[in-house]
Amino acid sequence: MYRSIFTAAGGCVLALAVVVPAIVLVVRSVAGQAPSAGWVPSARQWGLLMDTAGLAAAAVCVSTVCALPAAYAVGQFGRLSDKPLMVALMVVPLLLPPMVYAFGWQRLIALPGRAQCIWVWSSWAWPIPALIIGSGWSRFGRGGYEAALLSASAWSAFLRVALPVLIRYVATGWLVLLVLFMGEYSVPHACGLNVYATDLLGLAESYGSRASEVLWPSLPLLAVLAAAGGTAWTLWRRSAAEEDVLPTASGPPRASKGLILVVAGLVLGTVVLPIAGLAWHPSIRSWMAEAWRTYHVELLQSIGVSVASGVVAVAMGAGLALWPLGRGVGTALALAFGILPGALIGQALVVTYLHVSIVYDHWPIVVLSYVARFGWVGMLMGCLAVANVRRELVDQARADGADEFVVDTRVRLYPNWPVLASGVLLVAALSLADVTAITLVRIPSIGTISLTLIEKWHRFEDSMLASLSLWLVLSALPSAVFLALALRRRG
Repeated sequence: MYRSIFTAAGGCVLALAVVVPAIVLVVRSVAGQAPSAGWVPSARQWGLLMDTAGLAAAAVCVSTVCALPAAYAVGQFGRLSDKPLMVALMVVPLLLPPMVYAFGWQRLIALPGRAQCIWVWSSWAWPIPALIIGSGWSRFGRGGYEAALLSASAWSAFLRVALPVLIRYVATGWLVLLVLFMGEYSVPHACGLNVYATDLLGLAESYGSRASEVLWPSLPLLAVLAAAGGTAWTLWRRSAAEEDVLPTASGPPRASKGLILVVAGLVLGTVVLPIAGLAWHPSIRSWMAEAWRTYHVELLQSIGVSVASGVVAVAMGAGLALWPLGRGVGTALALAFGILPGALIGQALVVTYLHVSIVYDHWPIVVLSYVARFGWVGMLMGCLAVANVRRELVDQARADGADEFVVDTRVRLYPNWPVLASGVLLVAALSLADVTAITLVRIPSIGTISLTLIEKWHRFEDSMLASLSLWLVLSALPSAVFLALALRRRG
């Protein structure tokens, strides 16, 4: 009985944050006023889409080049859970607000807007292809390469065996980055560029609750994101299906301190350097103290509502993961909604809850916006916690007389509390950096430090910009620590 209640609660959260807003947005767009620009995308929108795709493709190439040394290191380390500290170190760039990277690099090097955007995106997102390609090399590429060496030269073995396996992982990494960059708002905005995501947010702010003004212009972008995301998912599933066919590497992983230094050097050059560019000032301590005195309430409110969003998202994931059908459907829906542009998610929440004052005028709308954007993290971590239990332990607990409540709470969930806690903090870190959906649903009573940071950038208040950026960085670091702990426990 209790499991049905817990699963139903997770389903209600998914419905409130994802399913209902998506349906209402579509219905209001079709049945409401026609978009002022017409039903057919204009030549300007097609041109902006192509420009955004070109910018994203360039960043994908640069990110992949940056990722190759780390991908090789990951492949040599074996399972990711065998090196939790290294994986956590690689994930750190993804947890920090990308606009903070932009502000840091702007202090260090002067580049044209497009070049700056490409470099900031690349220095922020390179761990994604590194982990994807590295896992492919570790699981299958190295094993196939070693097997082929028995009857072929090293070059021939790589070209004929390892490369065809790795190319799918490379393509998957490219497509994931393309989806990420084409819907990303904060870095192009910080670099003074107009891309499809910035244009959509401008439309959402201009037309308020007129759903068609945002949904219809977003359709070309959504088609690209759906195609790229669907292809990436298919490639990943196909690669996973070959796990029992392809040979695995023989012998223990061949990791070395040199490879660890390679990864540490990449993190140093792409993460520490721009952050140090923000912090490198004789008065930085007094600046940060002043920022705390001025905005400590707003900062604590932002952290509080972000952590609350993480708790709700992980509870949703754990609840739905207890139901096999809910596990698959919930993850698919959360991922599909999570890759949408933030402006579209914010608009969906606006048109759904505009006249529901108990939600729209208070903190629940902020929590729902973060769950809608990053609930997929909660789903993945909840599923991981439930699945990360050996079957024999569950059978033994049942044989000893434990009911399903004890099995789920004491055998499945409690031993995996680091996984659940890291999920909460991962959602919180990503929520702290959000500036798109929250722009449309923010309420005066809840501080939003990410929007305050954007405001300081527009006003050229450099001291407060640097200080608030560093406070955001410090707020995001605990999530990396708990992720390392979760990976260590899973190992």
